[in-house]
Amino acid sequence: MNQPQDGSVKPPREQVVLFGAKQSLCGIVTHPTTKTPGIPIVVLNTGIIHRVGHHRMYVTLARRWAAQGHPVVRFDFGGIGDSPVQSDELPPLDANLISIGEVCDWVESNLGLSRFVLIGLCSGADHSVIYAARDPRVAGVVLIDPTIPRTWQFFLRDTLSRLKRPVIYRNILSGRGSTWARIRHLFGGKAPEPRQGEFAQPQLETPEAIAFLEETYQKAVTNGAEMLAVFTGGHSFQHNYRRQLLDALQNVDFGEQLDLHYFKDSDHTFTYLKHRERLFALLDDWLEKKCRVTGEGPGKSFEEVL
Repeated sequence: MNQPQDGSVKPPREQVVLFGAKQSLCGIVTHPTTKTPGIPIVVLNTGIIHRVGHHRMYVTLARRWAAQGHPVVRFDFGGIGDSPVQSDELPPLDANLISIGEVCDWVESNLGLSRFVLIGLCSGADHSVIYAARDPRVAGVVLIDPTIPRTWQFFLRDTLSRLKRPVIYRNILSGRGSTWARIRHLFGGKAPEPRQGEFAQPQLETPEAIAFLEETYQKAVTNGAEMLAVFTGGHSFQHNYRRQLLDALQNVDFGEQLDLHYFKDSDHTFTYLKHRERLFALLDDWLEKKCRVTGEGPGKSFEEVL
């Protein structure tokens, strides 16, 4: 890391950039403090959250990674933060995928680096893997709480967890609450309605949804994208155990390209500093490992493809 003569740490240079055909996608490029840049990292919005991320998490990560040698881009999708809507005609997903491509094009043209890592939380994770399935320039994706189907093991664990609560037995005896609905679903019935305070989740357990996700993940893997997937206990209504991604998408051959983790004690947005630090350490180790290891074919290291 470059340091001034007084011994203090030199902060990374941050540059405001307008990306895209309309020059209206607003973002911040955090330039590395080392002479030899590592692989560029593109950070995607979480839902409607501004590019700083929850608890300014993306600002912290950008500066942390720049100190390790990685150029980092964090930008706002159209209609979020400082970026106006990019298209009145395209669905938001299609418009956002075009925007990711425009940012990656800018990185390649202006930084001279043609492979990238995408990172996203929740909807940002979904955008990351869908785009990786379409662009072989994506060398890796960091997926934090991506949207995945629930499995029979999910519903079994969810039901057993609920059976530990005294209120459940009162509901069972009275015939009220969602307990009976969840038990019926466990044996093939209709999925229960979301609990109070939860958002209605898309029905990802349909054959069509599972087929789409399996095709998406498989294409991303075939394109050579390494995957770091981190799930948290904060979305217990959607996933509640580590291997759920593998069980839900059984036809995807991840090979050695998936590094899978489950942070049971962390909430969805990493509210507590100790949980963010645990996540940051994992991300650092993953990037360092992928930049160091060499290989051939799909799954080859970032170092080799730069």
